[in-house]
Amino acid sequence: MDFEKFKQWMNFAQHYQSGDFWNNIFDQSKTTTDRSIENFPPVDVYIEDSRVIILIELSGLTKNDIQVSVSGTTLTIQGQVKSFFNASPVLQERYYGEFKRTIQLPEPVEGRNVSAKFYHGLLFLSYFRTYAKEEHIFIE
Repeated sequence: MDFEKFKQWMNFAQHYQSGDFWNNIFDQSKTTTDRSIENFPPVDVYIEDSRVIILIELSGLTKNDIQVSVSGTTLTIQGQVKSFFNASPVLQERYYGEFKRTIQLPEPVEGRNVSAKFYHGLLFLSYFRTYAKEEHIFIE
């Protein structure tokens, strides 16, 4: 490879791409897989008057492939996505490997109060909100 032509190409490309693009492109510690796992699995959290609902997308997994735990306002889900094939991918957009994601819940909950159902690759978690009715405080 002609190093001078490569340098010219880099200078030309630098003109059109700036910022962290060139700092990270040769940084092997940040691979595409590392960046895509930050938000894996996808999660939606809904809050209603009486309950909180969490929907977690886990396509290709079964309930035996995952572990879910809760502590106060922190929900943790972890597991492993295994590849279906022993071939070299030509295009790979799905994540494969171990994952662990921590989600902050809007209010604390105890594990025994969480209902969980796994249906067609979607994990539905819900719990009833435990907030006290407003009470007036007598001031002496």
